[in-house]
Amino acid sequence: MLVALVAMTVLPGWTLAMLPLALAAIELSPLLALVALLWLVLSWWLLRRSNVVLRAMMIVALLAATALALRPVRQAMPVANLVRESLSSSPGATSAPDPLAAMPAAPDVDERTIQYSGADGSPLTMRLFTNPNARTLHPIVVAIYGGAWRAGDPSQGARMSRALAQHGYLVAAIDYRHAPSAVYPAQIDDVRGSIALVRDSAASWGGDQARLALLGRSAGGHLAELAAFMPSERPPVQAVVALYAPWDLVAGYRDPPHPDPVDARARIADLLDGPPDARPTRYHEASPSSYVRPGLPPTLLLYGARDHLVKPEFNRAAASALWAANDRVVAIELPWSEHGFDLVPGGLGERIAYAAIVRFLDASMIAEPRP
Repeated sequence: MLVALVAMTVLPGWTLAMLPLALAAIELSPLLALVALLWLVLSWWLLRRSNVVLRAMMIVALLAATALALRPVRQAMPVANLVRESLSSSPGATSAPDPLAAMPAAPDVDERTIQYSGADGSPLTMRLFTNPNARTLHPIVVAIYGGAWRAGDPSQGARMSRALAQHGYLVAAIDYRHAPSAVYPAQIDDVRGSIALVRDSAASWGGDQARLALLGRSAGGHLAELAAFMPSERPPVQAVVALYAPWDLVAGYRDPPHPDPVDARARIADLLDGPPDARPTRYHEASPSSYVRPGLPPTLLLYGARDHLVKPEFNRAAASALWAANDRVVAIELPWSEHGFDLVPGGLGERIAYAAIVRFLDASMIAEPRP
């Protein structure tokens, strides 16, 4: 069983059911390495009177499992150094979190649920996370969940939302209508309406509407980029954080990942009510790649090199396009990681993502000292 789990750190999740297991094995690989070492010691003692060949085979297998489980840790070291070197907080911010430290607990955070309506009047739900101990207005982070545009809810990433609120941000985790019952542009209409609601309510919630960033995962990252990059978004947001986000939906449809646990083509077609040849204008309008130009808000791209839901090539293309337009972009690729790496509690990806996000947001949005 242990060897099988370790093998998941290098083998992709071929089905949607396997994906969480593969993701947990990768992100918690330091724990697997520790278990393998302990089992190595125990096996040496249990097999001390066994056949020499059997004992040697067991030891070799466990040593190989330990080395394999430690591989993500070795790969995380240079990424952590990159975060330290390329992302520094503003002088008014609290101390920058270390990329390999555990994400802090959030004992002081208040949470509440707000019911509101989508662009067509559909009922939506918002989760609000605030730190009541802050003495100044909170910069705002609007969090947008993923789920292939057809699933998910604002509770996704709640650990990150609480930690950001503990750090001093007001986090509004918003909602939107799902495909296929609601096709694009329903999703972006709901997101933009939600952002407007957050701005309008910011003062009563203790938030500073002049300092607002968007943070989205997967489909939510796609919607965050759209909301920030589309020319009609006024006033503009101050920063965007997109984790493993779709970029060019035509390319995403025509070049799906392999393996493809969620059937990417079907998910994109559900969102846009057909394939690219049938809906060329809608695909263009729904792709963040269509809106690249100078003057976009600072953007942080976080993605895994082993992503089998949104290919890492698309995030690399996003980084290249933003750089070419002279927009400020920070792109951090996690060589060991799969889709959803920041959602594994205590995992390597969660640690690095939290540190990178806090450092990036502090540098982009903090205009006054924190309490």
